[in-house]
Amino acid sequence: LGAWPAIPSCMLASTARAPLLSRSLLPCVLLPCVLLPRTSPGPVGMAQKTNPQDIQAALMKEYQAAVNAHRQNALDEALARYRAVLDIHEAIPAVHNNIAAILLAQGSASAAETSWRRAVELKPEYAEAHYNLAVLLSERAGDGEAELVLSEAEQHCSTALKHRADYVQAHHLMGNILMSKGKPDAATKSYALAEALATSLGVNNAASASDTDAILPTFLDGVRVGHVQQLQLEDGTTRAATTLAMEPLILKIESLLTSDECDELISLAAPRLKASLTMGNTTAATRTSSSVFLPASEAALLVTLQRRLAALAQLPLTLVLRSEDLQVVHYDTGSTFGMHHDSSTFQPRLLTGAAYSI
Repeated sequence: LGAWPAIPSCMLASTARAPLLSRSLLPCVLLPCVLLPRTSPGPVGMAQKTNPQDIQAALMKEYQAAVNAHRQNALDEALARYRAVLDIHEAIPAVHNNIAAILLAQGSASAAETSWRRAVELKPEYAEAHYNLAVLLSERAGDGEAELVLSEAEQHCSTALKHRADYVQAHHLMGNILMSKGKPDAATKSYALAEALATSLGVNNAASASDTDAILPTFLDGVRVGHVQQLQLEDGTTRAATTLAMEPLILKIESLLTSDECDELISLAAPRLKASLTMGNTTAATRTSSSVFLPASEAALLVTLQRRLAALAQLPLTLVLRSEDLQVVHYDTGSTFGMHHDSSTFQPRLLTGAAYSI
């Protein structure tokens, strides 16, 4: 946010008419069914009242309801349903994994960590849960115990790769961790391996083809360079959007944020700024800014901005909710932003909304 003035404009830039990037750092495992082990009779009260088939049926009913609610982003309902599953049978690693993902989305990082630790305790070879725990720890590493937390994150990421050698996202995460530990050469190798595996395996973390098909007719149209259109925000007000380019599509939107909104973002971000990282060929990049990601669960304003971006880009809110958190980037006098990649084969950045203070 530059020198922190509060007269922002916004740019929307797209390389293709496609949905927002799904961050995919914390994938939840939505399994179609879970079989109750024969050795587990369920809670005592239920065991006294029903036979094993009834217990299994009750578990499956709650689990399917939880999955359906989770897919619809009805997180409170999904969380209640998952916990009902655990009331029937506590030792289901995938349910602990999904509960953790919801808790983190709701801002309960500590509770999420507890659930992920339980998931890997129940299933030590659970690569996805180790990966998710590594993500959580790596993003927590700025809280005064960076080296210790990063080392544990690296350990969990390594465990994920031990059990899934072709785990593209884990190789990419390892690159992030190594960069944070001041090992750019090793990080570059991890990023390169993630890219190579993604290309050979056809891995892509963008939204599904069905999502893309649903969005194509509704994504905003730049019309032509110089065209000015009125876009409606989430509160019913409008902003003028000027088309600066068509390929890629770039729109400039004036006065996206108010001065008070800028001040709140600054106050949320300033105490937690850390040196910005780069991905890909890290040794070729020059980036001397500081930055931080702000999860939407931390403040009502961040939720409002998600809705505002969805309205401006004319995209379903559910896609924006699954995308990257808001990143605040600060440049001091003399700070640089050299050319570098924030996108990759398996994790393409398809639309960026950037608010600049001028």
